[in-house]
Amino acid sequence: MSEILRLVSRNTAPSGPAAEARPWAENLADRVRREQAALLDLMKSGVSEQALPVAIATLTETTARTLGVARASVWRLNATRTALVLDDLYELEAHRHSTGVTLQSTDFPTYFEALKVNRVISAADARRDLRTREFREGYLEPLNIESMLDAAIWFDGESQGVVCLESVGQRRDWTPDEEQFAGSIADLAVMAISHERRRATEKQLTHSEERYSQVFRLSADWMIVVRAPEGAIVDVNASFEKQTGYSREEVLGKTAQELGLWAIPEQRNRWVRQMASGARLAPIEADMRLKSGDVRTLQFSAERMTVDGEPCIVIVGRDISDAKRHERLVFDIAQGVAAATGENFFRSLVERLLRALDADLAFVGELDKDGDRIHTIAVHTARGAGENFTYPLDGSPCQSVLTQGVCVYPRGVAAMFPRDEPLARRHVEGYVGAPLIDSRGRKLGLIVVLRERPIEQSEMAVQLLRIFGTRAAVEIERRRQLSTLEFRANHDLLTGLLNRVSFERAVDQCIATSAANLHNALLLFDLDRFKEINDTLGHGVGDKILVRMAERLARHAAFGAPDGTLLGRMGGDEYALWLPAVDGLAGAERLARAAQGVLTEPIEIEGYRLELGATVGIALHPRHGHSASQLMRCADVALYVAKRNGSGVATYDAGSDPYSPARLSLISQLSGAIRAHQFEVYYQPRVHLASGVPCGFEALVRWNHPEMGLLSPDKFIHLAELSDNIRPLTLSILDDALAQLARWRAAGYAVDVSVNLSARHLSDPHCAESIAAGLKRHALEPSALELEITESALIADPERATITLQEIFAEGVRIAIDDFGTGYSSLSHLKRLPLHALKIDVSFVRHMLDSEQDAVIVESIVGLAHNLGYNVVAEGIEDRATLSRLTAIGCDEGQGYYFGRPMRAVDATRWLAEAGTATVMG
Repeated sequence: MSEILRLVSRNTAPSGPAAEARPWAENLADRVRREQAALLDLMKSGVSEQALPVAIATLTETTARTLGVARASVWRLNATRTALVLDDLYELEAHRHSTGVTLQSTDFPTYFEALKVNRVISAADARRDLRTREFREGYLEPLNIESMLDAAIWFDGESQGVVCLESVGQRRDWTPDEEQFAGSIADLAVMAISHERRRATEKQLTHSEERYSQVFRLSADWMIVVRAPEGAIVDVNASFEKQTGYSREEVLGKTAQELGLWAIPEQRNRWVRQMASGARLAPIEADMRLKSGDVRTLQFSAERMTVDGEPCIVIVGRDISDAKRHERLVFDIAQGVAAATGENFFRSLVERLLRALDADLAFVGELDKDGDRIHTIAVHTARGAGENFTYPLDGSPCQSVLTQGVCVYPRGVAAMFPRDEPLARRHVEGYVGAPLIDSRGRKLGLIVVLRERPIEQSEMAVQLLRIFGTRAAVEIERRRQLSTLEFRANHDLLTGLLNRVSFERAVDQCIATSAANLHNALLLFDLDRFKEINDTLGHGVGDKILVRMAERLARHAAFGAPDGTLLGRMGGDEYALWLPAVDGLAGAERLARAAQGVLTEPIEIEGYRLELGATVGIALHPRHGHSASQLMRCADVALYVAKRNGSGVATYDAGSDPYSPARLSLISQLSGAIRAHQFEVYYQPRVHLASGVPCGFEALVRWNHPEMGLLSPDKFIHLAELSDNIRPLTLSILDDALAQLARWRAAGYAVDVSVNLSARHLSDPHCAESIAAGLKRHALEPSALELEITESALIADPERATITLQEIFAEGVRIAIDDFGTGYSSLSHLKRLPLHALKIDVSFVRHMLDSEQDAVIVESIVGLAHNLGYNVVAEGIEDRATLSRLTAIGCDEGQGYYFGRPMRAVDATRWLAEAGTATVMG
């Protein structure tokens, strides 16, 4: 204890939160990348081969800086294993190294026992943790240490010391990746100690025949003395005899080749060349065949020396077969699961772990919401993939894993947990399990491997589960985050109802499957006097009202409305109901008034008795529209009318719609304008950024309206999409663009053309057939055409869209995502699509020079696209500076006013001719 007090008095640490840097507060992916980079740098620097004091000081300082811990230290057990001696302590804030302290096992017996059985001691509350609380009064409290993370230094099958991390001034819940990092630092310490021992052995051999003899006899490594240069064996030690199976008498006077020790001839040849060169003998790894025929991998080092007046070589070999096998297993499993996500990842992981550990059952399980049962999400048995099951935690080793951390029971696990009946039924003998913990320290579940035989290499099994348990936890967390994102994208976060986008999507799906003779109704509700109450009593009361009203409507929809009713919150105090198969207008109005009555009942919140009104607008399908957006607009007009005249309920009447005449007029003119060829295709150049060479054009449509003049697409495309006119309009644009492309190709211009495709085309089963016919009509190869689709078009009906795109791709046509980054699309879905390119939306490109956030988004999209094998096209390039930045980050193509505005075909042809003699980039 006096040693502890001396350390406290000498190393007084600050006690506030500022005492510790906090890079650990960053997100999991960034933290893991930083940890991996630190380990890679250490290995590249050859830290384990440095002098031991230098190596240990490097490890403590790197650990403290990488994890942002106030104190990092390395301690080693003395020869009698009764004391821990401080090799080095690094204090982050003071940038100070110290040493020379000893801890006696008699003062801290529980901690010393814990080191014998735990590879990692993770004590978030070190003053209360059973394993570390012995340090409380004399060490933790004086230094204001709240949390400890200790990784045991294991060598020759037992603990030889510990790497200790200490959080000062605040509690720290250590994450699995931090535990893994600490374990890796401990492994590097083992390597450094091993090199130091080897150097000591070599030094002993060089300086003293007496010491040489003693080391030769007692070394746990192979030691062989061979006569130079022919390689005849002069002597071997007991470890050689024990490990190879050859007696000393069998090998004396023979060479390793004569004994058949070399399993790989080329390795022997390299070794012979080294001996013959006379140069210093560098360490090598080689595969050696034992007398039994087994092959083991050894790491050899050698020194030239004189024995009994003859030039000899003393060879020291250490068996690293298990370590190499462990490396191969980790690599093979990592390679096997690297590209997998979701269910495929978990199935692949348990299958590979089961094979690697020659086990009988492996599974990944998630905790249920009550925390007392495990629901498996992937199971693999010796017979193949298994069925998922539910597993009670009480009395099982899984419960120990979730409360204590990684647990391994090499044999007799069924007897140790008699209440866990499935263990006995399955004849389980060996068990290893690791908890799955998210970036906030919350338990997600566990990963388990079971054997019907004892686990022989329990340490390797633990390491495998530690490594891939961390990866599994990240995947579960990613899956949950994705689920949360998808819920948030489709639901109102306050009430949990469908939001506007998902409500309209669901209504469109209902319309698509509705029988022609059925009437459906869309009801739009607005709460009267809500704003007054919200402003008077505050947003807290207002939010509770909105939630309560949503609950009332949900109950009404469940018990008082037809099957298939949909309910959503449109924003503010507006709700919408979709009522299928209503009894005409009268039935819709009856249901509307019933729902209105539910909303206008008095409500009590926080001691207030409140009475609100409700106004309802009704739109009928198919009378008032054939899509959700049309019906929503009509219901909104009806709602406005009901509010204006005070009727409370109103049904849409076109005569009361102040917005419809102009829109309906344009819609009614669309089909005639297509037949009259009033639409003209304009072409905007696309340029290959690295070379400045034109690579194609995007076809953009304009309407030469006889009365309104030239109309841009934003004036009529959305109207065309509300009706079936978008199909013939797109096919007309496509045909004109292909005809013009054929003329350019005939004139010798090696360009292509891209055409926008709408969501309606993606739901057309004949879409690919129509496109192929157009290409054939103009004698163009399919690769000359690129079709652009938006993310929103994919979201409307992702399964149908995927099928259509695969059919188009099968024809040889290229496909690009337009306006990428502005919609909500699942990367896992995009990855399955047969895409050629991503087009970065102009909103990001335009501001990337003055907005670092937009610049990061653009660079991220470029990197993502290239990693997925896609080209990248930037839209909206308007100046040289933007072009230079995009070129620097590797963007493939670009378009924008800097190269050329959308132009008629004749102007585009002239532009092409000029681009042939002058650089487009200039």
